[in-house]
Amino acid sequence: MVVCVASGFQWTALVGPAVIAISVVVAFFGVKTARSSARQCATLDMIEKVESTPHYQNLHAAFSYHRRQDSFAKLHDPKETKDKDERQAVLNYLNHYELIAIGISKKILDEQIYKSWMRGPFVRDWNAAAGFIQRERWKWDDGTRAWEYHAVLFENYQAIACRWSTDATNLVQDTKPHPNTPSGPGDEALPDGNDPSSA
Repeated sequence: MVVCVASGFQWTALVGPAVIAISVVVAFFGVKTARSSARQCATLDMIEKVESTPHYQNLHAAFSYHRRQDSFAKLHDPKETKDKDERQAVLNYLNHYELIAIGISKKILDEQIYKSWMRGPFVRDWNAAAGFIQRERWKWDDGTRAWEYHAVLFENYQAIACRWSTDATNLVQDTKPHPNTPSGPGDEALPDGNDPSSA
């Protein structure tokens, strides 16, 4: 004699949790897609705004002039007003690249779009300014009467440039030693709050 025992398990009880799980997965991918789309739009907007503004075009012109002339060295200790202005323009131009690199590393900007558009100039400009940047990283501390190397200056720009190209210059403290004597505005020690390496 066969005895059938009715199971109390209801397959319909799984429908609710399954629908919830599927909804969560769909929402997750929807948010991920929206973030990716927002990054791409932000990157394209940034490229368009930066390259179309007179301010950026002036910075680019000053930087390009010194890149072609290989004359960044004279900007470390500028004597004339024109050189002082061009020093600031070059630093502002490099700061722009540093900000881009931070945006990429924090996933605020889309790396692939920016890389497709700017990889060549991005790495070329890094290499052209590497000697200037290395010199800027050396700071004279009057308090300790010693040179300090601040690798944090343009560190994000360097990281992205080196990631994108094996030809990018990798600056370290030993790349070029500090000068014999301090000179110029670039040698001033950085305040503790502006130097993450001091934290």
